[in-house]
Amino acid sequence: MSRTLPRLMATAFLAAALPMAALAQHTDSKGGTPTDAGFVTNASGAGLAEIEAGKLAETNAGSDKVKAFARQIVADHTKAGEELKTLAAGDRGYATAESPPPANQKDINALKMLNGAAFDKEFAKIMVADHQKAVAIFEVEAEKGSNKDLQAFATKTLPTLKEHLKMARALNTGK
Repeated sequence: MSRTLPRLMATAFLAAALPMAALAQHTDSKGGTPTDAGFVTNASGAGLAEIEAGKLAETNAGSDKVKAFARQIVADHTKAGEELKTLAAGDRGYATAESPPPANQKDINALKMLNGAAFDKEFAKIMVADHQKAVAIFEVEAEKGSNKDLQAFATKTLPTLKEHLKMARALNTGK
């Protein structure tokens, strides 16, 4: 009988701890889901990539349309990035990216070697792909995030990203 009590207590402890372990897997240390933390990192990194590519386009692009689009990208993504950084640094303390993700940096490095029409063509292609990814990142947060402020930010920013995607597609087709 003395063996049964410790086993019973151990079983009761495990049964009580399991829901807590499951909960811990679905929230971060600040109470948000991994979706929220991933959103902050991915969205901030994507924004930094857009800003860097946009600044490069302002000097390397051949077309005035591409340069105008680049100026808008830099302005919009800088504003959104500052807002996201403020939201992330609040009581949640999510980490924002310090630099563009490696795949985006590879694209930026390739763009650095181009000028004029060749730059315009590659920049438009990259902007379409990057904005498709950004729209997807923001849609997931808007639908599945647990942090209401981040959800509101994602929902508010989505129309701008979709407009950027539309503009990038027009540049890519030459219209």
